[in-house]
Amino acid sequence: MDQIALVVVGYNRPDSMRRILHSLANAVYEEKEIPLVISIDQSGTEEVARVAREFEWNYGSKEVICHPERLGLRRHIISCGDLTERYGAVMILEDDLYVSPDFYHYATSALMKYGEHPKIAGIGLNTKRELLESPYPFFPRHTGYDVYFQQFATSWGQVWNRRMWSAFKFWYEAHPKLPQNVNVPLSVLHYPESSWAKFYQSYVVEQDLYYVFSYESLTTNFGDAGEHFNHSSSAFQSVLFYGRKEYRMPDFEEGVKYDIYGEPLGLASYLEVPEEDFTCDFWGRKQEASYKRYLLTCCSKPYKVLKQYSMCMKPVELNVMESIKGTDITLYDTLEPSEKFVPDKKERIRFLEYGYGIINGRDLLKWAVERMRQKIRKQ
Repeated sequence: MDQIALVVVGYNRPDSMRRILHSLANAVYEEKEIPLVISIDQSGTEEVARVAREFEWNYGSKEVICHPERLGLRRHIISCGDLTERYGAVMILEDDLYVSPDFYHYATSALMKYGEHPKIAGIGLNTKRELLESPYPFFPRHTGYDVYFQQFATSWGQVWNRRMWSAFKFWYEAHPKLPQNVNVPLSVLHYPESSWAKFYQSYVVEQDLYYVFSYESLTTNFGDAGEHFNHSSSAFQSVLFYGRKEYRMPDFEEGVKYDIYGEPLGLASYLEVPEEDFTCDFWGRKQEASYKRYLLTCCSKPYKVLKQYSMCMKPVELNVMESIKGTDITLYDTLEPSEKFVPDKKERIRFLEYGYGIINGRDLLKWAVERMRQKIRKQ
């Protein structure tokens, strides 16, 4: 297996660059001669480059690349992915990240296990506790292993080897304009033009591929103000794994899998409906154009009810797998409209209580009012 080269991506934030390099220096490495590449986009300032050049890397070679012209984030990341041709495998770390002491051990273990599997498009180092572009928490199902698989390409720390990157690059060059796909969230399709991630995420969905994710996050994000965010925020922080362990990794075919929305795959067999005619959309976030005949959701819909379950157990799919009786989760036949449909006005509150427990209405109101004030001040 190729040694994973660390590629730190910077632009105009010297403090962020200093912080991530500090976390890399304090991590634990069993391997020797780990290449470090610090790639800096042109910003008109030399301070970031000075921080990079002064940093002492004691675990292998160090190279600082200062691009002479402004690339923008997408072109910059693409150029870093191209380094797989030189190193065989790279880990991309943008400068607002911070790594776990065990990050490199996890990455090498995952790459050794899945690096050549044709269904794997990348190794993710960040684990979020909420669904994509959603307020609802994400509870991936545990089966005794340390990783699961999801059709989502994280941009908060990822590993690509030459096989993974060359396959994506071939697709990317064939799609200079992002293809519209009803199975990709609209929020992803509407990412800024400078986003490389929306291309990779669309690629993963279109080609039916997956990323490997640890249940415990090996990076966290400081949300520093930059190209895509105009103010720093702690909202992007993950619970960082701060220990060390040997990772238990299943064969891909046996692993727990989720789609790009964080919806579980494989429930059709429990419901006794054909997989090719089935859509799981527990939280009502998918485009209705993507719905197939049988729809499993926690949302009230104007279709014929076939089966119902409770929404008590976590993760939510366990209610279906264990046939927990209730009326919160419904399997609909979308080909048969219902004349008795009544919208559930308490639906969103029910979702939030499932995710967060009993909600403090006063604190929620204060938060909402303050957010409105912030928006008014910006205008």
